[in-house]
Amino acid sequence: MTSANRNRILRSLPPREIRILTPNLRSVVLRKDAVLYEAGQRIKDVYFPEHAMISYVSGTSDGETIEVSVVGNEGVAGIECLMEGVTAFRAVVQIPGRAHAVSYEFLKRELGRCDVIQKALLNYAKALYVQLGQTAVCNKFHSVEERFCRWLLVALDKSAASSIPMTQDALARVLGTRRASVSGAASGFQRRGTIRYTRGTISVLNRKHLEAQACECYETIASAHK
Repeated sequence: MTSANRNRILRSLPPREIRILTPNLRSVVLRKDAVLYEAGQRIKDVYFPEHAMISYVSGTSDGETIEVSVVGNEGVAGIECLMEGVTAFRAVVQIPGRAHAVSYEFLKRELGRCDVIQKALLNYAKALYVQLGQTAVCNKFHSVEERFCRWLLVALDKSAASSIPMTQDALARVLGTRRASVSGAASGFQRRGTIRYTRGTISVLNRKHLEAQACECYETIASAHK
């Protein structure tokens, strides 16, 4: 693993811990819409994304779903390894890209022997809980336009990209709203020159305007991961 690694948790570890992890890390390409975990499933591999973004999704018995949190280059998918290794949510790749994978069993053993790795993952878990709570608040109290901006900004941060491959149907599902509502929000921001939407890809042209239109939830989530 080189110093150019984009995952912030791995990049923050001291050389000794990197030497422990490196022989056990596998570089993988996560394909869009790939399901990494199902709710209630035991974890086999833990993923440290570099460019990919993974969405944690919860749903109802009649098939309605909503995104409850996302993991990108700031974190790790499979943080449940700190507990019993069983996932609470479905984990789906929203933005494809590279990640480092490591077996759950190996990481679980290292957590008991290496305080530095354990502390890094616990700190990330705290930030993820903030994101879970704030996303719930946002989905309940804020407009589709505000949630649209929050989601795009978080996706930009976590994938380090300027364009997000995301259809309006998919975005409606993760925001828990109607496609027509997402289409209306996207059209409005496109008319104002904030974004360009074409062929299932959203390109951000004016990030400052996006930040100005987002609710406070974006800043709360971003601050928790700093």
